Amino acid sequence: MSENDTRLLELEARVRRLEDMLEIQQLQSRYAYCLLTQRYERIMEECFAKAAEGIAIEFSDSGIFRGRAGIERLFKAFEATKEIPGFFTLHMTVNPYIVIAKDGLSASSTWLSPGASASNVGARWIWGPFYVDYVKETGRWRIRSSVFAPLFRNRYEFSWVEETDHGSVKGPLAALADAPPSRYRPYDRTRKNLFSDYPELPEES
Repeated sequence: MSENDTRLLELEARVRRLEDMLEIQQLQSRYAYCLLTQRYERIMEECFAKAAEGIAIEFSDSGIFRGRAGIERLFKAFEATKEIPGFFTLHMTVNPYIVIAKDGLSASSTWLSPGASASNVGARWIWGPFYVDYVKETGRWRIRSSVFAPLFRNRYEFSWVEETDHGSVKGPLAALADAPPSRYRPYDRTRKNLFSDYPELPEES
């Protein structure tokens, strides 16, 4: 192989990597927008993997929902929010840190989410990290697993330092979950070194 051929292959690989990164960011943005606009059925069809192993979602302290069936249970339960006056959930995903595997078929990421929610009974700030793994299925990136572990979910009229319950969303969702939450670590003003048990950023493979 000539030097020019080698350089061309390297360039193609770099372009493919950049295209993968952009597609993953678009996918994450699609998920956030569908969640905001309560298009829960589109989340299942357009965002999550269909056949990969390890499909799961963990949402605050509601628990872990495994497999396509588990994720369907969660978002079918979310359908009830359409009947709540003034309801919305906004989870922006910013500061993406994305690592794509060398084979280009999977990826891991960490995002930060400044968010908010509201209904006719009040409003909350919801801020914290997302940990999302992706897989490429039939040439398209899809979410394999997603964990949102908010640092605080305080009522709008209180600061996160004053908040005591951080707005648990467990409620009836806990009965539908396949396992208890694994990463929910709400803000605790009495604790030192708050992030000692947070995951490291994904590493380059």
